[in-house]
Amino acid sequence: MLPLALIRPKRFLLAIAALFPITLLSTSPRVPLAQARLAATPDSATLPDGVYLYSNSPKPNQVSQNYVVFERHQGKVVGAFYSPQSEFTCFAGELEGTQLDVEEQVPEEVKPQAVRAELAQLYPLQTISANDHRMLRMCQQATTALANPS
Repeated sequence: MLPLALIRPKRFLLAIAALFPITLLSTSPRVPLAQARLAATPDSATLPDGVYLYSNSPKPNQVSQNYVVFERHQGKVVGAFYSPQSEFTCFAGELEGTQLDVEEQVPEEVKPQAVRAELAQLYPLQTISANDHRMLRMCQQATTALANPS
């Protein structure tokens, strides 16, 4: 006869196995995150005009994470690089494949700096906040002012 202390743990394990059979018997292959991000990142040939948000975090608005918000219109992009609760910098340029090829206007710098950002290494996010739209409007106004000096 088995001691009562040994029977209870076995019953407990059987109860867990009965409640969570999917997790115990799952045989579905797991796609590595890098492949999932790459598959979710359309390239310039398939990306329609619109507003997009990418990050090195799978969640929006995470402090100490990096984000890029941009609008694509007729092959050109305008947007901002930022971290929540911090500064942001504006950029303008093109999307080539899955790579942003842009010039970033850094504060206190006279000339813009060339920057290439690979979107396939970032998470595409669906939630674009009012703050993202605000930064985007400011960058659109700034790049328009730079392109059309008075």
